[in-house]
Amino acid sequence: MKKLLFLVAAFAMVTVTVHAQKLSKKFSFGFGFDGGVTSGAINNVYGGAGGLTLRAAYHIGPGFVTLTSGGLVYIPKSVASGTTPSAGLQIPVKAGYKFIFLKHLYAMGELGYSSFKIYTAASGTVTSYSSSGFTYAPGIGVQFGAFDLGFRYESTAVTGGSYNLLAGRIGFNF
Repeated sequence: MKKLLFLVAAFAMVTVTVHAQKLSKKFSFGFGFDGGVTSGAINNVYGGAGGLTLRAAYHIGPGFVTLTSGGLVYIPKSVASGTTPSAGLQIPVKAGYKFIFLKHLYAMGELGYSSFKIYTAASGTVTSYSSSGFTYAPGIGVQFGAFDLGFRYESTAVTGGSYNLLAGRIGFNF
């Protein structure tokens, strides 16, 4: 079933012409699948993250002003026997600029705010902790029509340190 879904998606991407984020187009919208590895204060508990982001873009100058949001679920590292791993959720809201410096290559910078919610379970009781802070995310990428492949370093300043993520994004723009 997974192979069939992949083939249908690949066929649709090849056969459908989408005019996404061409310099002649003023507005585009897209979604992306994100994933990456952690560093910083969050690396003690989580080894990586994955999720979905939504991005709106408006053409100004040689690139696009962007607004990005979504959700990333943090994957706990292996835990000792008898303990329950904790789950983490990040909800970022970022604005930025995607500068097209060659026909298909871009550099991007985003600034914003991220909320984190961490859930732990012990003795049948679920407890949640919240933190939030300023987020910045420089990145680079390549785009071909509707397809967008990017890499970024994302850091959020929180009390006691920073939550860092080295992430990739496979996106589709419309």
